[in-house]
Amino acid sequence: VLKRPGVDRFLERVGKTYEVVIFTASLSKYADPLLDLLDTGRVVRHRLFRESCTWHEGNYVKDLQILGRPIEKTIIVDNSPMSYLFQ
Repeated sequence: VLKRPGVDRFLERVGKTYEVVIFTASLSKYADPLLDLLDTGRVVRHRLFRESCTWHEGNYVKDLQILGRPIEKTIIVDNSPMSYLFQ
């Protein structure tokens, strides 16, 4: 696993202000070991995987309501708008 320069510092700083949750459409058996290598400072408080997604019209959709957090206070960073189609 190659980390982008500065990712450790970024996660550390973000983790001081925000609750960091990783919600990926990847299978946990693949993503969990990668997240262990990425999150060496243990900043990520929760991990959600494909098993937590909803299959909708050929896509895995991340329904942010399962987070149990106010949507208006939630920030999602994703490469596909289809991933959070329900919000």
